[in-house]
Amino acid sequence: MMYNLLVRHDPYYGAWNRRNTYVIEKKRAFESSDEGKATSDYKDLQRRKELPCLFAYEQFGGTGQVGYIRSIRTQGKDVHLEYQLDTSFPPLPIPDERTYGRFGCEGFECFRTHWAVKDLDLFKVIARELLTQRRDLPDVSNSKLDELWGEGSRNCCRVFLSHRVEDRAGASDIANGLKEHGHRAFVAHDDIPPATEWRDQLLFALSTMTHFVGLVGDGFHQNSWTEQETGYAFARNDVKRIFVKLTGADPMGLAGFEQAAVSNWENAAHDICSLIDKF
Repeated sequence: MMYNLLVRHDPYYGAWNRRNTYVIEKKRAFESSDEGKATSDYKDLQRRKELPCLFAYEQFGGTGQVGYIRSIRTQGKDVHLEYQLDTSFPPLPIPDERTYGRFGCEGFECFRTHWAVKDLDLFKVIARELLTQRRDLPDVSNSKLDELWGEGSRNCCRVFLSHRVEDRAGASDIANGLKEHGHRAFVAHDDIPPATEWRDQLLFALSTMTHFVGLVGDGFHQNSWTEQETGYAFARNDVKRIFVKLTGADPMGLAGFEQAAVSNWENAAHDICSLIDKF
């Protein structure tokens, strides 16, 4: 599966977010494409709209963002693009040439504004990259685990419930249902002890969970916290992920590649327990 790679210069690493249009010289629109994957033909340009796109920056230290090209128009020596970023994907750090290389961009290509077509599956590369950039799990004591997850939690399923703040009451009910079945469940607004640094506790829960459950309702993927929590779950290859559709909304981004369960708030705890038992 091919994808578009668009690289531009921006010293502040934010230009792709500021507008949804971009102009690139025609002579740079075919640089560094995998052999045979692009020509200078205008019809070939139009076919590029069918491919996903990674919007990135020259050099290192910035981030790449996933999106799509919506329209392509040539004018004189330039190509005019309209594009849309897919906010369901978190920004992808590109700290060095090795990282760029995994996206098929190497050498001088990393330092030059251009538009290439790469013969790679962009979404598989993103998934591998998230795993590569994950931090090692902490070596923690039983007492520290028990403080957050409950007594005897090392030998139990530790389930992180990712949800919107508007759904916190329903998430609490699901957590209680999981606990009745012998599992441990973490809900941020219920389980972070008073007078503690909540960010540290949240990261500790993400680092020590055995199961991640995304409670997908309307607006789940428009929330920055649930999106970051989902990204963390994909960055850990030792975590079982479950996405539960509680409204008509579908999982998006990387979550959209995994089969979601369909349930409701009343039955979700029972359905989640059944899925945990199958793993």
